Amino acid sequence: MKPILLDVIACPKCGGQLELQPVLAAAGMSQADNESHLICTACGADFLVQNGIPVFSDSPKGIVPSDKLVRGPDVGTPWRQANWRFLAEQIARLDPIALILDVGAGRGDFAEAFQGHPTLALDVYPYPEVDLVCDLTQLVPFRPESLDAIVLMNVMEHVYNTHALLAAFHKLLKPGGILLVAIPFMVKIHQAPVDYVRYTHYALNKLGEDHNLHVELLQGYYDPIFFLEEGLGNLRWSAIPALRRNKRYLARPILAGIQALSNLLGSLLGPGSSQAVQTVKSMAPTGYHVVYRKPA
Repeated sequence: MKPILLDVIACPKCGGQLELQPVLAAAGMSQADNESHLICTACGADFLVQNGIPVFSDSPKGIVPSDKLVRGPDVGTPWRQANWRFLAEQIARLDPIALILDVGAGRGDFAEAFQGHPTLALDVYPYPEVDLVCDLTQLVPFRPESLDAIVLMNVMEHVYNTHALLAAFHKLLKPGGILLVAIPFMVKIHQAPVDYVRYTHYALNKLGEDHNLHVELLQGYYDPIFFLEEGLGNLRWSAIPALRRNKRYLARPILAGIQALSNLLGSLLGPGSSQAVQTVKSMAPTGYHVVYRKPA
């Protein structure tokens, strides 16, 4: 377990201090492998620590664990690459000793971006890459105002109770602390069945107002070729295979021609770009990047 955890976590039931205690094996029995407990010195609440990862809440039913994939600033979709650029720019502005909480960290997709900063990785599933398991909409095992920055990269759409999550963030951030958010908008359903919401920039502004988080930056990522490619993918993998054989023979070369035109158009237009929502006429961003700041 990361030593820094004991400095910032607290009992989610009473706010008391948590102490790490090993499991005491019964006579003639071996101690459970890599298992210990966090015990509250005030109320006696007991939380399991398994393989060095404190587990404060059960994982949601129906969740499908993510595979470990190669991630990086130049890997993945244009939207993912834009996420990296946004995150790198904002993290570079932080003090090197600023403590960061990566919420919904999963398999550590953006862990490389936090190098040089003390970071805690949190998820609702006990991936080996995380430092603690917790659903912050249900309980909050941290000391108030203990974090300098919270990161929420492509996670908010998977949270059903967004208001509870943002209320927890406001409680945890130090005055002047920031919340960094990347959230898709015109993106297909993914990680089903835990994909719940899409927010417009009007809603993202209102969420900040509701939870006393000042919107310091709100950008949309605009990439019209992305939508064309999504449609072509639906044709290729869903619509055309459902056709009768003679129609499939006709449809496939047509699709190949459209794909070639899409590739040509993409080379002319270039990659998408992140722009302030007030300056763009398009109402169809791939997603949004937001910097919220807790007032000092």
